[in-house]
Amino acid sequence: MKKIIFFLCTTILALSPFLPAQAQEAMHINIYGPGQKKINLLVSQALALQESGPAPDEVRDVEQTLYKNMEFLPFINIMQPEDILGGTELDGVTGKDIDFKRFALSRADLLLTLGWVQEGAGSVRVELRAFETFSGKLLVGRGYVITKPYQTVEAVNRFCAELMQKLTGRNGFFRSTLAFVRKNDGHKEIWTSTPQGRSLKQITDFKQYCLSPAWNWKGTMLAGTLVGDKKHELIIWSKKDKRLRRIQLAGNTIISPAFHPDGRLFISIDRYGNPDIYSLNAEFEVEQTEVKNWAIDISPQFDRKGENMVFVSSRLGNPHIFLLDLRTRKVKRISYEGKYNTNPDISPDGRYIAYSRRTPDGHRIIVHDLKTNTERQVTHGPGNDEDPAWGPDSYFLAFSSNRTGEYRIYLATRQGDETKMIPTGPGEATAPSWNPAVGR
Repeated sequence: MKKIIFFLCTTILALSPFLPAQAQEAMHINIYGPGQKKINLLVSQALALQESGPAPDEVRDVEQTLYKNMEFLPFINIMQPEDILGGTELDGVTGKDIDFKRFALSRADLLLTLGWVQEGAGSVRVELRAFETFSGKLLVGRGYVITKPYQTVEAVNRFCAELMQKLTGRNGFFRSTLAFVRKNDGHKEIWTSTPQGRSLKQITDFKQYCLSPAWNWKGTMLAGTLVGDKKHELIIWSKKDKRLRRIQLAGNTIISPAFHPDGRLFISIDRYGNPDIYSLNAEFEVEQTEVKNWAIDISPQFDRKGENMVFVSSRLGNPHIFLLDLRTRKVKRISYEGKYNTNPDISPDGRYIAYSRRTPDGHRIIVHDLKTNTERQVTHGPGNDEDPAWGPDSYFLAFSSNRTGEYRIYLATRQGDETKMIPTGPGEATAPSWNPAVGR
């Protein structure tokens, strides 16, 4: 696959007035603290760097993709041109060409510039820069040559990932992949996309019911469940060779597979008539029993260190969330409120557990803080909010909701910011699973 031609800022972007040390001293947004603030961002109009005709489609696509990317970040407030005193017209796209005072006086914190050059038929070079307006410091400056449509998304995602890294210290959102279940023509298949709903790809085509996609921690493999006419099967998809395997296990019910960071697959199966949690070996054969109880035990999930496993059990008469310390084998109850708590996921950093609780108003996503032993409701419907899945940065949450009448995938944060729907194409979408390995 032809890759984007990538230029370092020291070569084509003429960034010499701004030293790397200066960029490192720029603003930092603490999205993980209790007082997350919003910063005002303005995207300036694209500017031709040489005399040319109208901007080509590639430039307009870059602008639109950049806007849409920024709209997914709850700590960004996108300003409009009319918000800027004296207008937004620029003499150039580098720092020496910009009068930052009028942007700072208009309370714009960040200014993004876009320059472009038509390099030949079907080839456009775009230059993207992000400046801190109060100091004029360059935060990120990159150039890309775009020759194929898909390269637009790749280029903008790379730039946005670097900008988010500068602002927050994390960049996983723009470098990650979601898997989910999409319903079409009465069947449910597993699909993947970016967290912004781009690059949609269908993984399975069994024309049956595929459920519960789960990534391994290297991002190279997906597990899921295939609901057959008489029993369930385990399915394994390899990203490297696009191979799909169907594996039969003892028992009729196979529920909620999840990979441990060491590569083992954990899964709930009813080998002896009751769903318990087992670990499988490298050949996906049952290796040992991990959780066994007279009740139903399902939905294992792990933190990045593999020290804790969260799961659902009905051992108290109703489904509740529990945490198993895999070192001591001690089990701790997590959910106390409500009579129906399901779909747990533990954040990669091991601090937070998100799950779905049934309330009088419908199912809602709850985030439990293991450090402070407190919980917070982060979604508010309407309808039902279910299937929370942590992003690789332990900040964003994907979840499914039928708040519009049919189930779709939405994006939230652990702080309860306003949710945003992820476009996943026609048909209901449920059961998101976030690839923990960024850049894959």
